[in-house]
Amino acid sequence: MNPLPAPHIPDRAGVRYIHPLSIGPVHLANNLCLAPMAGFTNLAFRLIAKEVGGCGLVATEMVAALANPGTQNAVRFGMLTASVPQEKPLAMQVYGREPELCAATAAALAAAGADIVDLNCGCPVRKAKQSGCGVAMMREPAQVGRVIAAMRSATPAHVPITVKMRLGFNDANRNAVDVALAAVEAGAAAVFVHARTGETKHGQPVDTAGLRAVKDAIRAIRGDAIPVLANGSLDTAAAIRQAKDDGHADGYQIGRAACGDPWLFRNLIAELTGGTRHDPSLDERRRLLERHFELILELFGEARGVRVMRKYTFFYCNGLPGVRRFRDRFMRINDRAAFAALVEDFFTDTAARIRSGDVADAEHLTLIDEAADEGHGA
Repeated sequence: MNPLPAPHIPDRAGVRYIHPLSIGPVHLANNLCLAPMAGFTNLAFRLIAKEVGGCGLVATEMVAALANPGTQNAVRFGMLTASVPQEKPLAMQVYGREPELCAATAAALAAAGADIVDLNCGCPVRKAKQSGCGVAMMREPAQVGRVIAAMRSATPAHVPITVKMRLGFNDANRNAVDVALAAVEAGAAAVFVHARTGETKHGQPVDTAGLRAVKDAIRAIRGDAIPVLANGSLDTAAAIRQAKDDGHADGYQIGRAACGDPWLFRNLIAELTGGTRHDPSLDERRRLLERHFELILELFGEARGVRVMRKYTFFYCNGLPGVRRFRDRFMRINDRAAFAALVEDFFTDTAARIRSGDVADAEHLTLIDEAADEGHGA
């Protein structure tokens, strides 16, 4: 299928919320970014987000900084970092805590084609906390600074280093300003802030005051040279306006919500710049689902690809009658032929039901795997 035309972004002077953004020497066409998400932001999904949504920056899944990569991990590294020119610019994320290992991984990511290399200081899952990685790094601002400095020294000047963080390890330890300043002073070119602490669950309110404190502290020492981008439940135009107006955010990073709606970025841009929303037709949904499936199979092969695709099945059917039944049936298919038969059956039946007004079971599903969300990848 042919990709939609890139969304129109008016001149920055006339737009408060959506505009081009630079992170170091890397220029983004707009300031909406796809968050790194473990298990989700593979090459196929990033291409869809770029082609259909038109977001300014996409990101890979996080890459662990390992002492002994080995053959198996080398294969995984290659799959995680596989990229194509159409998705550029591309951020890749390091997950680790040891400066030397993170520096070596950052250098490898830059060599693999990363335009930006990010340090994960936000993942709140138990494994990350127990290993002192992810959001556990928020307890050690000095260590964050050492890791950022090592990554900066190990990578070319044209590849900016950034950090993804939260407001603190938990509600009793809200030290986002200290961590952000340590990162910036060590060479970070941008700071992504999930405006919750490590113990705050998705769905609970974000704290734009905490976000603003980070922005204001960085502005006090570097002016507006270092952008601060907000993350956390930015699935509506109202949430983005709040992140800008109350949190002083320069840009926005979206994870979970983008998984449920491939057209989200495009429609947020339209709503925030006075454009026209794009409401995909039933045929467009089907063609994009089929394209995504083929991209997944190219990346993973048929046997594994069918299993990988299961987590994406409802994206293209959300809001349609029978979406839950479609997702449940998809969990049982094993090959390309079964996929084709299921898609034909669902979309033919759905078209007939819409014509007859039989839409009582239309619903919007959300991610069902809480461990594989933007928290895990952030």
